[in-house]
Amino acid sequence: MSLDFEDKDIIVGRTLDHIKKYGKTATGYIGKVVVSGGDEPVLGKNVLMDLSRPHVAIICGKRGGGKSYTMSVIIEEFAKQPFEVKERLSVIVIDTVGIFWTMKYPNEEQKGLLEKWGLKPEAIDIRNLVPFGKKEFYSMKNLPYDGYFSIKTSQMDIEDWLGIFRLTWKDQESALLSRTLEKIKEKTGTLYDINDIINEIKKDQETTKDVINSLNNRMLVAKSWGLFSKTGTTMKEFAKPGTITIVDTSTYKESIGMESIKELIVGILGKRLYEERMLYRKEEEMGLVSGGRKESEMPIVWLMIDEAHMFMPSDRQSMALDVLLQWVRVGRQPGLSLLLATQRPNKLHSEAISQCDFFLSTRMTAQEDIMAVSTIRPSYLNIPMDKFYGQMPKEQGYAILLDDNSEKVMLIKIRPRTTWDGGKTANVFID
Repeated sequence: MSLDFEDKDIIVGRTLDHIKKYGKTATGYIGKVVVSGGDEPVLGKNVLMDLSRPHVAIICGKRGGGKSYTMSVIIEEFAKQPFEVKERLSVIVIDTVGIFWTMKYPNEEQKGLLEKWGLKPEAIDIRNLVPFGKKEFYSMKNLPYDGYFSIKTSQMDIEDWLGIFRLTWKDQESALLSRTLEKIKEKTGTLYDINDIINEIKKDQETTKDVINSLNNRMLVAKSWGLFSKTGTTMKEFAKPGTITIVDTSTYKESIGMESIKELIVGILGKRLYEERMLYRKEEEMGLVSGGRKESEMPIVWLMIDEAHMFMPSDRQSMALDVLLQWVRVGRQPGLSLLLATQRPNKLHSEAISQCDFFLSTRMTAQEDIMAVSTIRPSYLNIPMDKFYGQMPKEQGYAILLDDNSEKVMLIKIRPRTTWDGGKTANVFID
């Protein structure tokens, strides 16, 4: 492979007017454009991605094709931004597999390759948060973490509880839980936990013992998740300026029904971030109106979700779906970006695909997945998507890039990571 470095860069995700005004400021180096294909592809100009404005970005590719790797490259670029850019941004990564914590370590394994790209092994500063009830598990396994997160119990609406317990209003437990929550709120306001709910359920005299036991057992299971607390993690703590926060949900992957817990985490987080950014956006506008600067305590937020089809499915309702669709539809105004990575684009909600303005796809071979992404075909794409996939080198690391902002379509080579890759495929060899 030939590396043909050129001085002039290609900026994607940014209109021509913004390129003229801001140049390369607040962009990230994600790879190089492929000048010619074949067995020895020739690489040309650097490809820089806009990080300053809200986007709906999709990264897709089949299993092991490099979607999480590409996501990590973009995360690295946020970490490399100058202070005056970073302080206005906050990156939150939903880690469903538990692989992004390795970004704390440099990629010494590929030092030679990085040098060819003008890079060097370099760790980045990330904050890895785990569920507060799982701290002992991480400590016992000697897995690094920087803190923990929890959901404030009172932020759970009755609909949230019914969804996570798979209950409907036809179930007697639903009426009991609704009465219980109303009584607790009258007594304690918003400061209560699951133990308080359980104790109040036991006092109920309007239903049978069997129904009380049934609901209490569900609450005991919810308590075992180690997710709910009286105070919870605030949105300011999640969305810290200049910080890359990994929200590790991987401990909920082994048991049946754990998908609902992950959906709940993303749903609550997405809803609260949306509400608070809407409020702070008004504060920013008032600053401009009064002749000041566009500043607020809460930065612009990038929410990055791995295995996004789990949270925005095309064929069922999800506890996170409605709020994420709200980010897709109106997130631009309050400053909310969404980056969705998936190996099953045909399982991802069609509105997420149709509304995305920045699309990256590594190699795909399943016809249903290719058909799903073909729905985003813009007017400036003059050949079908399946033709692009047919022309892609089989070697890992190449991707089709579609950018609505600059109206560019190109084949690129994703740059190597500077951080350690925790998502490599496992094998039997020890070297």
